[in-house]
Amino acid sequence: MTFIKLLKIPDVVTLGNAMFGMLSIFSAFSGKADIAFIFILLAAIADGADGFLARRMGSSAIGENLDSLADAISFGTAPAVVIFLIYGHLQPSLVGAVTCIYVICGVLRLARFNTKNKAIPDFEGLPITAAAAVLASYLLMGDKYIILYGIVTIMLLLSYLMISEHPYPKLRHPKAMAIMAIVFMLPILSYFVLPEYLSICATLMFLLLLLYLESPIMKIPRQYYDE
Repeated sequence: MTFIKLLKIPDVVTLGNAMFGMLSIFSAFSGKADIAFIFILLAAIADGADGFLARRMGSSAIGENLDSLADAISFGTAPAVVIFLIYGHLQPSLVGAVTCIYVICGVLRLARFNTKNKAIPDFEGLPITAAAAVLASYLLMGDKYIILYGIVTIMLLLSYLMISEHPYPKLRHPKAMAIMAIVFMLPILSYFVLPEYLSICATLMFLLLLLYLESPIMKIPRQYYDE
């Protein structure tokens, strides 16, 4: 009963994030790759929603730690486990090593975030949610676009970006968050309603996320994120 009293609505959404992460892992064990990555995207939407709600409704005493733990499951462990289960048989040692590196860098990224000043305008390093979304969108593009060394390269790049000091904009403006929610929802809706368009929607999402990955290099003016 104590936990029920502690939890607020944003915390319930955060728990939904963790639940989607676990469902992603369960789906991979069942051999259902596409739905495993769809669950990761659903977790990302829940992660964005809990942050939005926490800013509007206030967070609980355990909210911040709960959020990081859920993120470690859904955006660190889940992508690594799913990718190893699906592609690990091709080169077990290589895929195992790269997925471990990804998880370690993701956990380090979360730990650093929890100890940083939250008032700063940028994220330091790529958010782990964005890293997982890049992987999910790439692996939903279709088998003809996916190669093992492409997965390895992307995971190593994301691992580096997560622990780097490159500044990544925080998307907090409602308009920017609404646009990103639509981008994330397109592959999900396509999977359930129009599966023949899943590859197109995932490709669009992947390309847009690449722009975000490149934002520290391109030095995109902040107003394009804040307005």
